[in-house]
Parts: sequence; C-alpha cells; structure tokens
Amino acid sequence: MYIGEISALLTAFLWALSSYFFAAATLKAGSVTVNFTRLLFSLVLFCITIPLFSLPVDLSAYQIVMLMASGVAGLVLGDSFFFKSLEYLTTRVSVLITSFSPGVSALLAFIFLGERLPFLSILGMVISLSGILLVVSSGSSHEEEHPKPGHVKKGVALAFLYTLGQASGLILLKFANEESEVNSMTATAVRIMPAVLILLPYFLMKVKTVNPKKIFNYDRKAFYNVSAATVLSAYMGMALMFVAVTKTKVAIASMIMASIPLIQLVISKYLYKEKLTWRSIIGAFITVGGMVLLFWK
Repeated sequence: MYIGEISALLTAFLWALSSYFFAAATLKAGSVTVNFTRLLFSLVLFCITIPLFSLPVDLSAYQIVMLMASGVAGLVLGDSFFFKSLEYLTTRVSVLITSFSPGVSALLAFIFLGERLPFLSILGMVISLSGILLVVSSGSSHEEEHPKPGHVKKGVALAFLYTLGQASGLILLKFANEESEVNSMTATAVRIMPAVLILLPYFLMKVKTVNPKKIFNYDRKAFYNVSAATVLSAYMGMALMFVAVTKTKVAIASMIMASIPLIQLVISKYLYKEKLTWRSIIGAFITVGGMVLLFWK
C-alpha cells in the first residue's frame, strides 16, 4: 500500500538533497559537463547493478522504444529547456513556472491513459500546489530579484516546455510498464542510454573549452559533488521515480515529486541555517495538508 506515493516522496527527497551537490559542482564544471557526467556515471552503475543482482532484462521492442523516448523527452529535451530558461529567468521564477508540471501530467494522463482522479486527490493537488507556489514565491535574501538579461517571454516558454517534456516522459514510462511489468533498474538504464548518446557530441564540443578531467583533478570536491549527485538523483532517484509512476497515478506521483522546493526549505533551515519567511512556513504547512489528502484513500 502506498508504494507509489512513498517512492515519489523518497524521489523528491533525493532530488532535493542532490540539488545542493549539483549546484556546487555546476559552479566549477558547468551544467553541460555535470549533467552529462552524472548520466554517464549512473548508466555505468546500472550496468554493474543489473548483472550483479541478476535483474530481469526481458523487454519487448515496444517497451524499449517507449523507455528510450521517455529518456529523450525528459532527460534530453526537458532538462535542456530548463537550463536554457535560466539564461532568461531567475532560478526562483523558473521553478515557479515548472511547479505546474503536475497539472500538465494530469492532463496528459487523462488524454492518453484515461486516468481519472477522485475529488479528494484533485483537492489535495490544488492545495499542495498552492503551498508550493507560496514557498517558491517567497524567495530568499540572497537571490536576485529580477530576471536575467534577455526576453522574459522566451524564458517562460522554455520553462513550460520543460514541464511538457517531463510530463511526456512520465506518460511514456507508464506506456512501457502497461504492456508488462518492468524492473525499475533495467527500465531506467534503457531510459538513460539514448540521453547519453544524444548529449555526447555536445559534451565533446564543450570539452574543448572546459576540460572536466583537469577540473576534477584540480578540485576533488567538485568530483565528489558530482558523484554524490549521481548516486542520489540519477541512480537511486530515477529508479524510485519509475516505481512511483508505475505504482500510482501519474498526476499524483508528479505532484508529490514536485514538493522538492518544500524539502529544500527544510534542508536550508537545518543544514544551512537559512532564515525562513512566514510565507514559506505557511506554504509548507499548506503543502503538507494537501499531501495528506493525496495519501488519503
């Protein structure tokens, strides 16, 4: 019971925690290097884990296509759109827009999967989303208050395309598992593979200006940060995400995983001693209240 919901909550926690390691490493090596490195490292880990524990790898051609398409939609297009949106918007504004991802997921799940949510779940999603928006919009003292130079409309469009890419990736995951149950580790490895292959040429072009080997040799902390982010998000987090999406409704899993800003709030408070605003505290309580309704069955 609640396997999907608990997996989604654990996914959100792992992604929230890894975001701090990811941010620290990105400052040293750049987003392209860090993103490609974490995907490559995680693929290696999956390739070791699957034969080591004799995990099932029997997939149909249809499932392989759906999983690979999911990787392209979520890991290549989705993530690329998000990073690009940061060139035109502040991180806070980008996250604010991408918080609508559960709504997009719910709509696509209704259209393509016929998933219908009970009234309490819809109410819980609305309440949780309201709390998350309140948390994100409260900002913090060290963040910039204005969008970065560029066209704001373009940034908003890119952030929305990210939500569409992520939601599409979740729907495709569900398609793959509906034919027959797929092992989460195997499915995630297949999903990451095309992302690594597509991002490889771009990474090789960036290597000419940013040498990751030199950076990681010079700054071991940056390497450790990437390694930690890989294990937490791309390895454990993505495997749990697959369990979440396949064991509960796409919209509910997406909503719970969207609680990352709330979890980051707690981490910032207790690990980084950041001062919380009343808006963020109230938003946290509202989000938790909505989550209770999502778990209510």
